[in-house]
Amino acid sequence: MQWKPIDIEDKEILTSFFTSKRILVSDLTFTNLYLWHYARHISYIILNDCLVIKTQYPDEEPFIFYPIHKDNNLNAKKQTIEQMFESCRGKGLKFSIHSLSKEDKSELESLFPNTFNFIYREDRSDYIYSIPELIALKGKKYHKKKTHLNRFTERYPFSYEKLSTENAEELINTYQTWFGKINDDASDGLRNEYIGIIESLKEFERLDFRGGILRVNGDIIAFSFGEPLNKDTVVIHIEKADIQYQGAYQAINREFLANEWSDYALVNREEDLGIEGLRKAKQSYQPLYLQEKFDAVLIN
Repeated sequence: MQWKPIDIEDKEILTSFFTSKRILVSDLTFTNLYLWHYARHISYIILNDCLVIKTQYPDEEPFIFYPIHKDNNLNAKKQTIEQMFESCRGKGLKFSIHSLSKEDKSELESLFPNTFNFIYREDRSDYIYSIPELIALKGKKYHKKKTHLNRFTERYPFSYEKLSTENAEELINTYQTWFGKINDDASDGLRNEYIGIIESLKEFERLDFRGGILRVNGDIIAFSFGEPLNKDTVVIHIEKADIQYQGAYQAINREFLANEWSDYALVNREEDLGIEGLRKAKQSYQPLYLQEKFDAVLIN
């Protein structure tokens, strides 16, 4: 099997598969894969007209995402999965499929009864929110968020700006300065994210994601970027703010949705990775539900 490491020139072919079905999990967008391919080895193969993406973290065994066929040919998917686990078996590797949605889990169970153990991954499940609610922030459940936002708007003469080729370089320089202040204390995860953000911003035009910037007195103090996940849902990949500006996170969250995504119903703000602080932050925005994800591991 000739696996190809992903690169920017693969965007068109991978996106053609992603747009052929209603993607539900945040893992399966090209920007997400590109953002993180500096931190882990991500490659793909097209086999039996199915797109299969493989991921391998350092010092860990690889796993795949569920195959995508543009016409949802179940026989092709079944044949592809059989070839995948035979290939793993021949190499002495464990075979597993990660980030299965409920729908893909059910389909896999029907194709391979009594073959896989399914593990619910709450830490990897995506938080889904109402875009109109996050823009309006009405009601008691959003009282704290609204208060932080109001304090920000009262204190700071801010402006919103769409990310463009004209300001992308300035944003890169700004984020490099921010990260330089915490670099010595940053975890490997934050360093990998930093590299992915910088490299993605450099390829802004070719990646086709949308971004937004907040300025105060002309200086960039927050930014965010994301892209459509399916016809009614967008996914936010990155959201960063200078914390010396109280309420900046609430402001960039609202302004980015209001200015770029108000014609969508739902926003996927990705997973919490089992990090308690991140979990509390995501829960504080009152998610409608978790887009559950499962890992599938061969029983024997």
